[in-house]
Amino acid sequence: MDLIHGGELLAERFLDLGDRVWCADVYGTAPEHLKEGIRAKGATVTEKVIPREYDLLVSPVHCPDKFLGEARFSERMTFHEAVSLFLDDTPFRIEVTGVKGKTSLCYLLAHILSSCGRKVFLHTSRGQGLYSNGKHRITAQKSIAPTSLLELPDGDYDTVITEISLGGTGKADIGIITNVAEDYGIAANTGKASDAKASMLSSSGINIVRREELDSWRSRGDFNIIPYGGSVEIIGAPQLGEPLALKVDYSGEKTVSLKGSYLALQYVNAVECAVTVCGCMNVPPEDLIEGLRSFEGVPGRGELCFERGGWTITERNPGISHVSIAGTLSCLKKIGILEETVAIIDPINKKVCDKLKMREISETFNRYGVRYFLRKDAEEAIYIPEDAKVILEFIKEGYQ
Repeated sequence: MDLIHGGELLAERFLDLGDRVWCADVYGTAPEHLKEGIRAKGATVTEKVIPREYDLLVSPVHCPDKFLGEARFSERMTFHEAVSLFLDDTPFRIEVTGVKGKTSLCYLLAHILSSCGRKVFLHTSRGQGLYSNGKHRITAQKSIAPTSLLELPDGDYDTVITEISLGGTGKADIGIITNVAEDYGIAANTGKASDAKASMLSSSGINIVRREELDSWRSRGDFNIIPYGGSVEIIGAPQLGEPLALKVDYSGEKTVSLKGSYLALQYVNAVECAVTVCGCMNVPPEDLIEGLRSFEGVPGRGELCFERGGWTITERNPGISHVSIAGTLSCLKKIGILEETVAIIDPINKKVCDKLKMREISETFNRYGVRYFLRKDAEEAIYIPEDAKVILEFIKEGYQ
């Protein structure tokens, strides 16, 4: 069920095993060339699920059962679970899912581990490619659906860090659930995001979750789960554009300053998680501290620019919601600059599946007392009040 989120890749793998395969384009959005390509390889492709008995049903975790009709099946798998059937054990793989903070954590880990000498391939919502010398060399734009793991190119790398939407394969060496900050409904509200993210939990690998959510994940089974959090403390009062001093508990107490070229306060949660990951991987303390010190943030994620006497903070990513906006505003509140801030929300990019919930977003801005404007189109000029010293721009889009 569903050909848009990589169903055609799974169909090919099952065909290679000698199975008979039926594909249903249940959303009616698959391009004709994709459907013809699968037909040419031997699959039956239809719009609706043919009502019959199947040995195995494979569908995305977000796909509601209403599309099944009268069809029956002996076994069922999500796309996440099916992908795990076809993955190799090498290279070393770190999978990251969660509601917020996935991309920031992936980049921070890539920076630290590449600084330690690992050859890192990084795959996130910004694109995929090798990460080295502090730079992500993006060579392809791919979705972060679980099936994207079946398309990773061959290359000279020993570590894969990959962001996955809604869950994981359950076969990662280290699987991370950053948080469930917003446990939204999926599959036409017949399930929850947390149910999907539980697929990350592995019986053989290391599972890392937020300390505050530890009990809820432990209730899902007998997994090796390690909590993150409580190892990082902010020193002093944060200032916009200034380095952020941190005290880090890692083989003893260490101090480090994150650069002031990005909204570092927004990355503290990622730092906490990265510290735990590095502990699991036996990263030397000096390498961790140097990686944190030299990290320059993710382009478009709390990106700072100072010009004409004022600051612009850019938040450009597909995960923008009232929850992520509240996270950014809470950082600015700690810095003490909310009264000087004006927010601009750009029109949504067509490559993003979920849409902005403007009522919740409006309530969030009002709760923090921040003025905001909604651009009707990308070219519309917005009048910025003269007393605004900080422009906070939210751009909800996919590939960057």
